[in-house]
Amino acid sequence: METISISRVQAYLACPLKYKFEHVDQIPKPFRAAALAFGGSVHAAIEWFHKERIEGRTPEGEAAVSQFDADWYAQNLEPLAFGDWDSKESLAEKGRDLVRLYVGQAGTTPEAVEAPFEVELFDPVTGEVLDLKLRGRFDLLEEGEVVVDVKTAARTLDERGIQQHLQLSTYALAYLLLRNRIPKLRLDQLLKTKIPRLERRETARTVEDLAWTAHLIKRVAGSIASGHFYPNPSWRCSECEYFAHCQAWRGD
Repeated sequence: METISISRVQAYLACPLKYKFEHVDQIPKPFRAAALAFGGSVHAAIEWFHKERIEGRTPEGEAAVSQFDADWYAQNLEPLAFGDWDSKESLAEKGRDLVRLYVGQAGTTPEAVEAPFEVELFDPVTGEVLDLKLRGRFDLLEEGEVVVDVKTAARTLDERGIQQHLQLSTYALAYLLLRNRIPKLRLDQLLKTKIPRLERRETARTVEDLAWTAHLIKRVAGSIASGHFYPNPSWRCSECEYFAHCQAWRGD
């Protein structure tokens, strides 16, 4: 049975041709987008912070900041492409501020962090078996059956963006298939605004929403297997590592 990850589903939906360059052709990237590397460093610090708490320790905020600094240093050993208003130093300051902010507003100790899962997909409404496995990791699992996705972002999502957030929908689907219950969902956004902010937004999904998500994942897997790769021009093109390859593309 074929297996697909959440990250690959999202990568394909963002741009099928970029997916091909990266995962099928495996073309080396000449650089990485600094925003992605930055998000990874903040996430690494938060993951460390929660793992320490789960082990019964009480880490201080500056210890989590040190984890961010170490990861950010490592990220910058490879070429990064910075936006017009960002630099290595400016993002370092923002990252430290965001980590301090998150630690200062941390709630109860989570049940699990970066918890892996792998489930066999089926339509939760009809019971139709979709002959596909889905794998991924829950960012945070909190008491009361709360699944949390932690993200850094330049701006907040509107209500529609929260309702259509694919990562949260996929988390809810996986949780339902594992435990036969739809969890509560929350998006924790660390905003890289002039004054850093942490926004916690709750949302919900119906079983019909999750059936739709299951069939979307199935269709994406089928499109990848069939070799359906095409460009999806958007604002992401300005920071795409494969922009030159895309410009040279002629449908082959």
